[in-house]
Amino acid sequence: MTPSRRLVLAGGLGLAVGAAAPARTAQAWIAYAARLRERLGDAGGGRFDDGTARELLTLTNTARRTAGAMALAWHDELAQAARAHAADLAQRAYVEHLSPEGFDPTDRLGLVARRLLCTPSENIAYHRGDTPHSAADLMGQWRRSASHWTNLLRPRHSHTGFGVVRRGERTYAVGLYARPDGELTNALPFRVASPETIAGVVAELTAPYIGFWLEDQARPGRRVSGRAGPGVYRLRIDRRLDGRAYTSLYGPIFIWGEPS
Repeated sequence: MTPSRRLVLAGGLGLAVGAAAPARTAQAWIAYAARLRERLGDAGGGRFDDGTARELLTLTNTARRTAGAMALAWHDELAQAARAHAADLAQRAYVEHLSPEGFDPTDRLGLVARRLLCTPSENIAYHRGDTPHSAADLMGQWRRSASHWTNLLRPRHSHTGFGVVRRGERTYAVGLYARPDGELTNALPFRVASPETIAGVVAELTAPYIGFWLEDQARPGRRVSGRAGPGVYRLRIDRRLDGRAYTSLYGPIFIWGEPS
């Protein structure tokens, strides 16, 4: 698959909490999670450029200060998800927010980050040419796109992580931006065998968190409580806002039992 100019030039993707994803099989989730882990190990056949990734943080915060927005802090789990996607782009030679299987930035973060509670926005930059693109060149691509630049400057964001992969004459950069809603004290395993594992992970959460439930990824939005059957689920944490109002936060995605 070749890079899509439509999405190279399109705006960064910011997914709203509650946006429905297409149904995918348990085996597709398991295979994609394995792919992301492999890409973190092999950089998609290229190499990770961590220096440029850190330069993107510096340039981002310079731009945000100029715009009157607070500086962003580096977040390792956001960076890991960004690195995994940049490496997958390099390995399969495509440039999209959605993977060929239909997985989006929130899906990737749920598979890679095992503690973080949040929904990210994502920017992608791509360059092909004999002269490698610098961090300033990559930022220039985002600056020339109104929606990418909006993502980068969004006032509500507080944290970010970047992944940059260079493979031959191609450069892929991914930035994830978010305001984390919280973190689990302990990482949720990717494979969960008992309800006690989940209860132990969320046991130390305190107010304003008021409970948790599981979202069946075969039927996005479907709430599952108690003992779930084999399948793929996302941990959702309910947080009180004020009075009787509450919001439901996105947590890690995990495999329960042995799904067919």
